[in-house]
Amino acid sequence: MLTVAAAGLVPPGVATADVPPTSVATDRQEEQLATRDGIAVSYVSFRLPLPANAAPHPESCDRAGFLRYRPVGGPENSSDADAVVVQQQGLGGGAVNSEGVAGNTVRSAKSLGRNIEFWSLARRGACLDETVGFDYALRTGNYLDAVDYYFNGMPIDGRTFPGIKASQDLPLLDSFGVERVIRDQYEIMLHEMPDQALRQRKYICTGISMGGMVTGFFSDWDFDGNPATQADAGFNQCAAYAAQDSMVSSDPAAIQNTPFFRDVTEALTGPTNHVLKAGFDSGVLPMRTFGPIPVIGTKAFLLYRLAGLAAHLAPDEESQLLAHIHDPEVESTLTTMFGQSWAAVASGGANGEGTIRDYRFTNAALLGTFIDNNSGNFALLQQGVGALSGGPVAEKTFPNHGGLTQVPVLGNYLRMSAGPQTRVAPTDRTALYTWRNYNDVVGVPWTAPSREVADIHEVARQLGTGAPTAYWETYFPLRMVIDLGAGMGGARSGDMVNLRYHNMSRTKPNFVAYAGDSVVQYGVGTWIPTPPTAQIEQLPGYTHVDTIGAAAVQNNGKPDYSGQYLAEFIRSLT
Repeated sequence: MLTVAAAGLVPPGVATADVPPTSVATDRQEEQLATRDGIAVSYVSFRLPLPANAAPHPESCDRAGFLRYRPVGGPENSSDADAVVVQQQGLGGGAVNSEGVAGNTVRSAKSLGRNIEFWSLARRGACLDETVGFDYALRTGNYLDAVDYYFNGMPIDGRTFPGIKASQDLPLLDSFGVERVIRDQYEIMLHEMPDQALRQRKYICTGISMGGMVTGFFSDWDFDGNPATQADAGFNQCAAYAAQDSMVSSDPAAIQNTPFFRDVTEALTGPTNHVLKAGFDSGVLPMRTFGPIPVIGTKAFLLYRLAGLAAHLAPDEESQLLAHIHDPEVESTLTTMFGQSWAAVASGGANGEGTIRDYRFTNAALLGTFIDNNSGNFALLQQGVGALSGGPVAEKTFPNHGGLTQVPVLGNYLRMSAGPQTRVAPTDRTALYTWRNYNDVVGVPWTAPSREVADIHEVARQLGTGAPTAYWETYFPLRMVIDLGAGMGGARSGDMVNLRYHNMSRTKPNFVAYAGDSVVQYGVGTWIPTPPTAQIEQLPGYTHVDTIGAAAVQNNGKPDYSGQYLAEFIRSLT
């Protein structure tokens, strides 16, 4: 393995510090949440106060934490585990996002003779998650309690929902950039394993989607801001790196390898980054979050979560969810994300095809229609959770016909819109459409068992989760995207000054899992190759989200590929 000096990344004469860093995290708290299929789940949090100049915030925002998954009967202390996976989530993802792959990896490792833990990190923005309605509905067992709280003014315990916050109401998001996220990870890792030699043997630093890039920044960050020390550097905290349908890098275009490009990009990107950050800090820029974006804004993700809650609490009942929601933003989501054709979307269903509101579904079928790879119109939210049943269907052609993804070269990029699979919509307005789970699709003409990999009941439970963290962050900070773009675009001044190293994760063992039905490998992966020494695995039939959300047992009787391959990679290290 290359050393830092051998990689040519340390200036001559610069010494590595002898004294390992220590954590400033305090007040560790662990709440036991559940035990499922041999996996103990808990939420661990620490007091890590925000800076004094942070906007006013609730006390919960001065804590950071993670969901901890470990085998029942395994070591109580994380430092006694054979390895610990530390996972960064994708764009907007809450800690619950990775629950599927977390449990599956721990189980597969156990079958391979390893006791490991999986930590699914909750970004600091989780403190702003809206869970009151979900928590209440999970207590009462009635999903409409949550729907009516969020959309119809129904009070819960004397309070009514104040509405979705606007950008000007969220100045705290200015404090939730990449540095905050990776520093929280750093402090937690140091607190739980104070021995640096142990960290360098046991931590496997990973990320799904955007989380892979965040992990790349973690690897290349100088956490004490002192170029003369490296014991604090991110790459000195991990034994290995793993990317799930992503890449682990802060410099994917290798800009920092060439002095000319390094200087030019800093001269261009650095000042631009300063201006953007000043715009956020002053409130001049109109958006701090993706909330106002049409079709896929905050209310759209709330809709998906509520559909999951309904499918979890009453999967076989005829759904009343949409009958209780009348909101213009939700209508744009329903029209665009589930329209059958361009004519239907343009006319709002007036062309005769109708809208999703014109059809009857059980709650499970409504959720499946929202998220399945043979139903939903947006690839990045799709999962292979089964098939629509109970009535006739017709093939969708919006935004493109599924067969077009088979066209050489161009077809790979069309996967970005609606995925590579045939998608269908209901056509009988009198039938009650039901849902066949992922393991009950034999004979369905528009799909196959190898393309259905996630259990809709587990997905529904995760989507409907309340406190301590939601499935998606209610208010994902746009500053995260700006930071990532600035760093990867070459900015190394201002708040990027401590992004001191470049691609140091590649000096450690690397693992990459690509979803077979995702655009990432065929799009991004074509232009930005993985490290030449990386172990690369394919997850056949998986969508982007399936990489972290597949069922424990697949239709061929094998364990979830994503968890199994990651567990095998970990075994090769320990």
